[in-house]
Amino acid sequence: MSEIVIKKIFFWVLAILFFLTAPAVVLYTMGYRFSLERGIFIYSGSVTIKPTPREVNVFIDGKQVPKGVINFLNYSYHIDGLHPGEHSLKVEAPDYYSWFKKIRIHSGLSTEFWNIFLIRKKYTITTYPTGAVNNFFNSPDNKRVALVENGKENKKTTIKIFNIKKNEAEYVFSLDGYYFSDKEKENIEWSPREGLLTVPLIKSDNGRREYFVITLGTKEIKNLNGLLGVKKISQVRWSPRERNTVFYISNRSLFKVKLNNPDKKILVANDNVYGYDLSNFNLYYFSGKTGMIYEKSIWGDGDFTQLTLTPIKVSAGDKFRVIAYDDKRVAIISQNGDLFLFNDSNKGNEIDKLAQNVRGLHFSDDGKKMVFWNNNEIFVYFTRKWETQPIREEGETIGVARFFRKIDNVEWFRDYEHIIFSVDGTIKMTELDSRSVRNMYDIAKLKNKKPKVIYIGEKDRLLFSDFAGDANNNTVKELKSLSLSEENKK
Repeated sequence: MSEIVIKKIFFWVLAILFFLTAPAVVLYTMGYRFSLERGIFIYSGSVTIKPTPREVNVFIDGKQVPKGVINFLNYSYHIDGLHPGEHSLKVEAPDYYSWFKKIRIHSGLSTEFWNIFLIRKKYTITTYPTGAVNNFFNSPDNKRVALVENGKENKKTTIKIFNIKKNEAEYVFSLDGYYFSDKEKENIEWSPREGLLTVPLIKSDNGRREYFVITLGTKEIKNLNGLLGVKKISQVRWSPRERNTVFYISNRSLFKVKLNNPDKKILVANDNVYGYDLSNFNLYYFSGKTGMIYEKSIWGDGDFTQLTLTPIKVSAGDKFRVIAYDDKRVAIISQNGDLFLFNDSNKGNEIDKLAQNVRGLHFSDDGKKMVFWNNNEIFVYFTRKWETQPIREEGETIGVARFFRKIDNVEWFRDYEHIIFSVDGTIKMTELDSRSVRNMYDIAKLKNKKPKVIYIGEKDRLLFSDFAGDANNNTVKELKSLSLSEENKK
C-alpha cells in the first residue's frame, strides 16, 4: 500500500472521528451530558455554594469536587455538569462539623447555597477577671460591659464597668438598699455616647422600682425618680439624637426631658401610652385610648402621623412592648404575649395578629425578616419577598426550631440566614434553609443551665455568663466569651 493511500486513510479516519466527536464536545461545553439510562443527551444543571470557612472540601454524591472550581473573587464554589435529579451535597473542613443536604438539580439552572456556615467542634473560651456576675449589658461600641452583682439578700447591688479591651474594671458603683430585678425585660440602658447609664432597681423595703443615672466621668449616681419628682416611671430610654436626654412614661403619658434641666419636661403624648420605641429620627408609640400606632419626630415636636387605621384591643403592663424597624414595619407584643404586626408594603394601613404567647422578637438589619419566639418554638416571618434561594414570599412564616425545654437568648447571626439561641445551657445555631434538612449545631455546652448570651455581630463574638467551677458546688458566675470568626482565614 502506497504512502499516499495511507495518508488518505489516516486523514479520513481523523475526519470521521472529528465529525463524530465534535457534536459531543460542543454539547458538553453547552452543558449537555449523555445519560446512559435514557440513551440521550440531557441539559445539565449546577450547584453554587459559598461556605465559611473558605477552605473546605466539597463532595457531590460522595465524590470530592476538585479545588479548581473555587472562585477567588467571592470565594464561592461552582460545580456544573450535574445530571438533573437528586444528589447529595456535603461540605467538610478539619475540626468543623460537616454540613449536608439532599439537593435537586434542574436542567439549565443553578441550585444555590450562599450562606453555609460550619461550626467548630471546639471553641476556645475566654474568661474575664470580672468576679461574680449576675447579669451584664454591653455598650453600643461593644468595648465595655456593665456587670451586675446582685445582692438581694444583703440589700446591696454592685455595678462594675468592665473594659473588655483592657481586660479590667474601670468603675465600681454600689447602691445600698436596692437589688436588680431578675426579670428578663429589665435592662441597663447605655446612652449613645456611653458616658451615661440608666439602671432600674427594686427598693428592698417596699418593692418599688426606681431608676438611677450613673455618670462615668464624674462617678455620680442620681436617683432619676427624685430628679424628676415622680414616684413611678417606666420604659426609660436614652434619646439617640440629643445628649443627656431621656424619654419615659409616667401615668400613661410619654415625656422627654434633659437631665441637666429636669424641671422643663416636654409632654410628647398623653393619650394613654402603653409603650413606645425610638429610631434615629422618629418615635413610635401605641395609644391605648384609640388602639392605634402613631409616629412622631424624635425631637418630640410637630404633629403626629397615624400609621394604622384599624384599632386593636390589647392588654398593657410591664411586658408590653413596641418594636419598630421603620414607619413601614412596627410590631407590638401585648402584656399577655399577643403579637401584632403593622407591615405596610402593599396591604395598606392594616395591623395583623400573627401569634400568641410571644416572648420577644428581632427585625433583621435589612428589615426583610423578623424572628419571634415563645417558650418552646422559634419562627421567622418575612416582611418582604426574599429572592435568594430558597425564595420566600412576603407574609410567609416558617418554623425554625422546637424544643420541650425553654428557649432563651434568641438572636440573628450576621448573615440573617442563621439563628443563635440557647436551650438548657447549650448555645446552638440553626440555619433557616430547610431544603431536605435543616442543619443545627451545638456551639458550646455550659455549666450554667440558664445563661445570658449576647451575640456581637461586628466582632463575631458571643458573650455569656457561666459558672466558674462545678455547677453543683459553685454558684459564682463569670463573664466569658468565644469567637465564631473564621480562624483559618488566610
